[in-house]
Amino acid sequence: MATAELLQALETDLQVSVLQIKSPEVRAMADMVAYHFGWTEANASARGKRVRPLLTMLCCAAAGGNWRHALPAASAVELIHNFSLIHDDIQDNSAERRGRATVWKRWGVAQAINTGDALLVLAHLAAHRLAALGIPLAATLDVLRLLDEACLHLTRGQHLDLAFESRAEVNESEYLEMIEGKTAALLSAATTCGARVAEASEQALEHFRQYGRHLGLAFQILDDILGIWGAPQVTGKPAGDDLRAHKKSLPVLFGTQQSAAFLELWAAGSDDEAAIGEMTAALERAGALEFARREAEDHTDQALAHLQSAAAEGAAADELRSLTLRLLQRER
Repeated sequence: MATAELLQALETDLQVSVLQIKSPEVRAMADMVAYHFGWTEANASARGKRVRPLLTMLCCAAAGGNWRHALPAASAVELIHNFSLIHDDIQDNSAERRGRATVWKRWGVAQAINTGDALLVLAHLAAHRLAALGIPLAATLDVLRLLDEACLHLTRGQHLDLAFESRAEVNESEYLEMIEGKTAALLSAATTCGARVAEASEQALEHFRQYGRHLGLAFQILDDILGIWGAPQVTGKPAGDDLRAHKKSLPVLFGTQQSAAFLELWAAGSDDEAAIGEMTAALERAGALEFARREAEDHTDQALAHLQSAAAEGAAADELRSLTLRLLQRER
């Protein structure tokens, strides 16, 4: 299945979704949305990967549905994702995203909060468009419920992530609960919404849900790896950026438990280049990189097993398998 066609249709549908804020009175707000989505002043990576909505469309097709019928749900998923990114950038004090100034850095915190809020509302309105495509009311309501539940899990995950910043210790189970909310919840909703639009059976829906969940966990663990070992010219972030930010990622939690040398460096709190290099080396000696890779691979294997159990079929199923493996091998 040619994903380029799906992605082009998604961009068109996303732009339809934001038409409601393109009146002359709020043109600046529309400009903020267009800028954030990479439709203006864009570099090659400004639009992001669009992984979540692509999963929605592919899961719909793999469950026997018409992927075009899932476009409103796919747009809703991507709008929610970007609402969370705009707010996360404020909360994390991130001045750049994808090599460009973040919305809050360019237009101020207040306007960025408002624009993020608008994307959340537009996501709900996009999902309501499913009915116009002939999707049964019950399925449309289920999609709306799934998206609302994902949003609640997103806020829970973000709460935990922010709370971890002021805590001296975080254990692995707490970390997993946090990434279940921050990352896995929306990916799980994305896959389930697609299958629900296709009117998949309850058993298949659960397998599609678990497929997205485990894919989300693997996705975040790989993000943790790239946050320390990612190449700056690829990720757009300095090497060891998560160590500099004192982020309690999975490799860090492993290091604090397994390496006295890393724990000493971590506790010192230094963020100069020499200290970052020493911490990175200490994590490598302790086996943190290999541990995180194994965890990501395990969740990827579980994701693929659930995809198989969902009886996903056709070219869309093949593309889902290929996409899953590509995500595990990505460099940014």
